[in-house]
Amino acid sequence: MNSTEAAAPPWVTTDTAWTLAGVCAWSSISITCWQIYQHLKTYTRPAHQRWIVRILFMVPIYAFCSWLSLRYYDNTKIILYFDTARGMYEAFVIYVFVSLCFEYLGGEAAMLAALNGRMNVPMWLTCTCCVRPFPYGLQFLRFIKQGCLQFCVVKPMMAVVTVAAVATDNYVDGSFAPDGVYFWVALVYNTSIGVALSALLLFYTATRDLLAPYQPVLKFFIVKAVIFFAFWQGFGLMIAQDIGMIQDRGEVEAGQIAMAYQNFIICLEMVLASIGLLYGFPHTDYKIGGPQAGSPDALQGVGANLKNTLNPKDVIDDTIRNFSSTYKKYARANADNEGVVEVAESETDTDEDIDPSSQGYSNSTKKRGRKKRYSRMALPEMENEDPPDSLA
Repeated sequence: MNSTEAAAPPWVTTDTAWTLAGVCAWSSISITCWQIYQHLKTYTRPAHQRWIVRILFMVPIYAFCSWLSLRYYDNTKIILYFDTARGMYEAFVIYVFVSLCFEYLGGEAAMLAALNGRMNVPMWLTCTCCVRPFPYGLQFLRFIKQGCLQFCVVKPMMAVVTVAAVATDNYVDGSFAPDGVYFWVALVYNTSIGVALSALLLFYTATRDLLAPYQPVLKFFIVKAVIFFAFWQGFGLMIAQDIGMIQDRGEVEAGQIAMAYQNFIICLEMVLASIGLLYGFPHTDYKIGGPQAGSPDALQGVGANLKNTLNPKDVIDDTIRNFSSTYKKYARANADNEGVVEVAESETDTDEDIDPSSQGYSNSTKKRGRKKRYSRMALPEMENEDPPDSLA
């Protein structure tokens, strides 16, 4: 490479690249905003569409933040702020997708009834190859929610640490020095997202047949593809920078070039994502007479429906509930209200066989100084069966 080529700025930082990225970004934003409007217009099933619209907002946020980041490629602080906003919504989308699947299946109580008697089959794909088989019970469902929610908590915390480090000039992007902030932020972040994605995959393997009417493969692929591609692209570009494939070009540093490529590629990918979301979450399913349509009485104005979607109260309540010691009581109360399944609650985990003294299996029985309570499954085929050996 001669001195002229070395001094020339890389193509990805030129106005041509930014214009092309803008065309793709605004095309994807237009497509998705139209889809959001259609869902808000046919808002017959708020329990489903609230989560769907929240997923759809991923495309405008990703596209807009990436496009502006590409424009300010030479300002590390501005890029970091946009990347932080994009990353925080990424964490939220994982939780939103799992919550949507819970709603598809009728909530925890209905899922407990549907998953009753099923066991996890250890396999490397779900990172359970070294774990003993376990039942798909209440603790399993709670782990899935907690696995996704913890990422929603960890990501903002790491964002605050990163912003503070940048503001004090203690942050070097791409530096894996153990005494640097980037190394520890990346370690915590990657561990957290790994747990969240593993929980998402484990949940899918447990419920894929139950979710079959809702085309889970396409939905699952689109959501994970957007998150995974962004993550692995950034990781690959970071490696390319470390091994010298991406080098400084004139006044543009290698790290800035790598980040510019990342944002440019995301702008292109959002076009594909917006088209995929059209087919993955079609609003026509919720029109009156559609396969997933709810009651026409639920229809309100677009503004009121948007307000319902943006209201974070349900997310806050769910977060507190899933990390609270009263989770079992909530699940049992929810089951009683639905009339589907009554959740068993035990003082201590044990494999002891206890012969209940009544058909309802609700009397506590002591054995070897430990207590365990069984609850009757309120399903017709379970009325005259013996109590299960263990309940989650």
